Amino acid sequence: MNSAAALNAGHPALAPLVAAGFEPQRIEQVLRFYDEPHRRYHDRRHLHEMFDAAVAFGLKLSAPQALAVLFHDAIYVPGAARGLNEALSAQLLRVYAGGLAAPLVETAYAIVIDTAEHVARSGEAKLVLDLDLMRLAAARDEFIRYSREVFAEQRPLILVEDDDDAWDFFAQRRVQFFERLLERPAIFCLPAFRERFEAITRSNLRESIDWVRAAGNRGMP
Repeated sequence: MNSAAALNAGHPALAPLVAAGFEPQRIEQVLRFYDEPHRRYHDRRHLHEMFDAAVAFGLKLSAPQALAVLFHDAIYVPGAARGLNEALSAQLLRVYAGGLAAPLVETAYAIVIDTAEHVARSGEAKLVLDLDLMRLAAARDEFIRYSREVFAEQRPLILVEDDDDAWDFFAQRRVQFFERLLERPAIFCLPAFRERFEAITRSNLRESIDWVRAAGNRGMP
């Protein structure tokens, strides 16, 4: 999705958070986490797309939702145990959001925790989780590029010299995540997202799984 507005404290999707008292300079500080050199997928672009999509679809984020989007990948250590990055990001949110109303902070905290398994435990979490998974509905070439970017983040941790062998190892593990999503009655929480993105997402996931499991297919597609 093309950028609709520069990603800074003046982005329209962040207006409810600023209005709630979150200082603009703190937004700029948090955004710098997404510029860390090891990031290839979980970077500022991903965050920007989420905020832009909310505006483009006419979906006004609440202050807790905007805070959760801002922090949901603030801590990203490739290879961390499942849920650890989200837990640390949520704790960082509490540190930076000191001074905001406690219910706002705790709602945002819970949403960030929900992004670990992409299971919405509150109505507020649904929009954030759908925005987070939206990239899975990208056009096929773009979807493949995103997969390569996730692999690039993980590559230093895969102790295999050959890049094709390393990709095969990565792809086999990624299939498990895709299969868990496909087992769900619906990948997206909100009807508008299911109508727009569910079918193409399922098609992308199935094609990726078929590629990995097809005899003779090795290396990146």
